[in-house]
Amino acid sequence: MISWLQHRVRLIGLVVAALSVLGLLSYLTMARQEDPSFPYRAGLITVPYAGATAEAVERLVLTPLSDELLQVEEIDAFSATARTGVALVSIGLKDRIYDTDAAWERVRQAMERARAEFPSGVGTLTLDDRQIDIPAVVLAVRGDASLTRLTLEAERLKRALMDLPGLSRVELLGDVDEQIVIAIRDAELGRLGLSPDRLAQVLASRNQVIPGGFIVVGDTRLGLLPNTEFPDLEALRGTQISLPGGGSVPLSAIADLWRAPREPAQPKAWYDGDQTVLVTLIAQRGQVDAIRFGAELRQRLDELRSDFAPLVIDEMFFQPDQVEQRLGDLTRSLLLALLIINTVVFVGMGWRMGLVVATMLPLVALISLGLYNLGGGILHQIAVIGMVISLGILVDNAIVMVENIQDRLNRGEDRGQAMANAVRELVGPLGAATATTLAAFVPLLLSRGATADFTRGIPVMIMLTLSISYLLAVSVAPVVAARFLRPAPRVQSVWMAGLAGFLARLSTGHPWMVIALGLALLLGSLALTPWMKLQFFPNADRPQVVVELYLTEGTDQALTEGVATDLEAAIRERPRVRQVHRFVGSSGPAFYYNLPRANEAPNQARLVVNMASLSDTEGLIRWVRAYVAEQRPELDVVATTLGQGPPRVAPIEVRVFHPDERRRIAAAEQIFAWLKAIPDTADVRHDIDLGVPALAFEVDDAQAARLGLNRADAARALFARSLGQPVDIYRQEADPIPIVLRTPEGVAQTPEQLLSTRVFNAAGDAIPLPALARVEARWLPATIQQRNGVTLYTVTAHLERGVGYNEVLRALEANIAAAPLPAGTRIEFGGDAEGSGDANRAIATTAPVGLLLLLFFLLLQFNSYRRIGIILVTVPLAAVGVIPGLVLTGQPFGFQSLLGVIALVGIVVNNAIVLIDRIDQNLREGRPVHEAVAEAVRRRTRPILLTTATTVAGLLPLAFSASTLWPPMAWAIISGLLASTLLTLLVIPALCCTLMRALTQPTATTPVPLHA
Repeated sequence: MISWLQHRVRLIGLVVAALSVLGLLSYLTMARQEDPSFPYRAGLITVPYAGATAEAVERLVLTPLSDELLQVEEIDAFSATARTGVALVSIGLKDRIYDTDAAWERVRQAMERARAEFPSGVGTLTLDDRQIDIPAVVLAVRGDASLTRLTLEAERLKRALMDLPGLSRVELLGDVDEQIVIAIRDAELGRLGLSPDRLAQVLASRNQVIPGGFIVVGDTRLGLLPNTEFPDLEALRGTQISLPGGGSVPLSAIADLWRAPREPAQPKAWYDGDQTVLVTLIAQRGQVDAIRFGAELRQRLDELRSDFAPLVIDEMFFQPDQVEQRLGDLTRSLLLALLIINTVVFVGMGWRMGLVVATMLPLVALISLGLYNLGGGILHQIAVIGMVISLGILVDNAIVMVENIQDRLNRGEDRGQAMANAVRELVGPLGAATATTLAAFVPLLLSRGATADFTRGIPVMIMLTLSISYLLAVSVAPVVAARFLRPAPRVQSVWMAGLAGFLARLSTGHPWMVIALGLALLLGSLALTPWMKLQFFPNADRPQVVVELYLTEGTDQALTEGVATDLEAAIRERPRVRQVHRFVGSSGPAFYYNLPRANEAPNQARLVVNMASLSDTEGLIRWVRAYVAEQRPELDVVATTLGQGPPRVAPIEVRVFHPDERRRIAAAEQIFAWLKAIPDTADVRHDIDLGVPALAFEVDDAQAARLGLNRADAARALFARSLGQPVDIYRQEADPIPIVLRTPEGVAQTPEQLLSTRVFNAAGDAIPLPALARVEARWLPATIQQRNGVTLYTVTAHLERGVGYNEVLRALEANIAAAPLPAGTRIEFGGDAEGSGDANRAIATTAPVGLLLLLFFLLLQFNSYRRIGIILVTVPLAAVGVIPGLVLTGQPFGFQSLLGVIALVGIVVNNAIVLIDRIDQNLREGRPVHEAVAEAVRRRTRPILLTTATTVAGLLPLAFSASTLWPPMAWAIISGLLASTLLTLLVIPALCCTLMRALTQPTATTPVPLHA
């Protein structure tokens, strides 16, 4: 191999240059996104059951459906809600499921089995298995008071954008579906002897699509077009209605006719105060460059805007800008890390060796990017972070090789000999040492779940760059170093020599004292654990505040709209507020991957507030909470910033189960009160059902039969009077419009007006409703919540800034221990506690694989369990720095910090390998143990400190970045590495002095001289 390298220098240069060009082109052209995509593991089943109460929906729909879903092994958990007239089931698949299409097909089969048990009247089941799709862009069409016109123009814009490259689908939000209302006048119908059913039959018979055929005149077919449907609304108004006594009258004589929004009211949206219709554009998954997609969309919009004037098309949410800003910030951090690392290398190694090592960094980065792109990788923030972390590690191999060649040149070897001997000596040890570092990242690579899917780009990029760095270190670096380096006297600084000597004397002269000191420091750091905050994932760093409004169940959407409007007006008066977007009846578009999705409900609204800067968000959140508590205490409001990591409802989520309804309510109220009393919680809420009022019409079957009526007749009459009796479809526009027959008041009529309802029998007699039914007020359940088929209540809470979820749960558990919940109560913790536990279990499942690989490579190197044990001591020594480092910097311990700890394992183990390898070399030369250890410490202090300095330097831009996601990981690595490096130079030599014996023969099959 060495001879081949020496005679194939040009070939090596060509390959490296070609791969570097590939990497450069990949960087310029590869797909860019802000975050990785998640598999389709979330879905929503909707089952309409018109007229059924929540209790009936639970009993007749949810029970058989839940029984079938529980048999689908791919389902992890499902939550169900029964409301009046509808059942909603949210499904989450297990983390191990990646072939989601097959899993959703099994869910559909379960739905079909459940359908066979449903009663008649249950509508069509629908499954949305694309719940996690995030719009790349949300456009707002505004500038007209008519929501109908905005809807038509938004539909036209949708059609104009359908062929945009990379577009998956376009959806409208806040649009209005119309209906044609025929508002009958009861007095006129009664006077003329007409019934609503008769009128509906007449209108439907005159509005049909019936072909007339054609005739052949000469050689030409002539189509026959009978007027079987209404060509326009004027024709509908003027159509003649036959009277029972003979004669006819136009429809306009007995009814008013107009176009109106369909009832009940649909969700609405406002762009910065102006009512709007939203056009959401969802990009295709995979190799779609979000930045390029945004540029092409803006170019298309510039061409279209004049056609839509005077209407305005605004960008409400534009993800491509976020992608460009995020990747731009991280790229600057990457370049700054490169600059800092190169500075450290030049200062620590001199300009010649520093230049050779510095050359390897851009080559490794470019080649890694090229191969990453060839493998289908997407450039997102996780991949860039993986490269930033690896920068300080990957330079170690080049440092080892270059220093070895320089040392050989200094000893008088010629260039060819120096290169050949260095490669021959280091190709195996460097490969094994690199493998031990790669082994530390195997658990992250193999773990499953939403958290692992989000962060998998880090181990992929680190393992790729380290592998490339090893290959270049044993091929390119020797060639460049042999040609560029010159023999030079090795000069070590006085302070470095003094430090190395001091560490050698301390560790070998007082080994037991050093070991005791290391143990004391470890115990002291562990004692700081109670002061360490736990946070699964930090909040996002976008300057946006999301305000969720919840009114009591049964609230009409008009009231919700008014309340949301008032709160928006108050927020607009606050300083530093840039824009406020309002959504009523729904949560609006899911413009961010972590944003909780809520089902459509007339009692819910959302405000999205764009602030001037991230620092302004906390002040507005506190003001909203104080304002609502003082001015609108009846409101249930949650104000927070956007989160990161897998979506969850709230950081604190407590699920309360009990078979008895009253005890379940008591337990939920008790937990709610405890959480409210904890000072560090905010926006505490529960979903205890308070019920909704209803008017029950009890039909006297005997009396109804005497009048020629039945219960169904009474129900249809009530429905027709409020929401309207369906007549037919008006087909003369782009979308069919339903025609309904109802009273002029519709849903706005009073109970007294409702009691004047008349029910028509087959003979056409109008019977007052009170003549066959009595009316009574009732209080019915509004919603019924289930999880995996079991009824529950949920209590949620958000946290004050800087508070860890563990602190709140610790206080809650203390309250539960002091005052137990009702007997039989079972609780589960969701939120961050559940997400963190799932992520940790996923890593723990794959950790044995990484540990076995690590032990395999260590045993391959040293062939000694004693030495492996000494090396592994460095792992707990890292805790001496990690815990105090996070506590002192105020960073929480979460999944990002755990990533840092995992990265530490591979780094600190190599430091110990470096030291013990040199000790073994000295022992093989026949030196006494203490002398061998002391000489190894003096010899290895400089390279260990240099590699530590490059790793720390590369992470400094992340540690001090404005991002909320990466500083915890960076500080965990920095603080752990600094402490572990110092203790490695003290405790490891001390352990070697006490545990090793002088050797008469080698203890390892292969020497491992890594850093000299």
